[in-house]
Amino acid sequence: MYEIRFKGSKAKKDFKKLLLKLSPQVKKRLKETLENNPHPTASFGESLNKVERKGILFCYPVRGGDRVLYDIVEVHKKKQIVLIHFSGNHDGEVRYLEKHSK
Repeated sequence: MYEIRFKGSKAKKDFKKLLLKLSPQVKKRLKETLENNPHPTASFGESLNKVERKGILFCYPVRGGDRVLYDIVEVHKKKQIVLIHFSGNHDGEVRYLEKHSK
């Protein structure tokens, strides 16, 4: 199981704001994906998910134009972390990736 952490206070604030807009079912699916199967292929988990690689980060399209960008940090086998960098819409994602992928 992966522990969810945030790159900074803005990432945490934006993620909480995104959660307020989501239905309980979508929140549950997002949480299950990030905690249990955050990798982009089915080989790491039991079910397929929508996760894809965007440069050095992973992208989970939540709904509509909203996305969550994150990195997976595996300190050791017992401590695995999903580090959320960005939560927001597609335009914000593009700006974030352009700024931080250099």
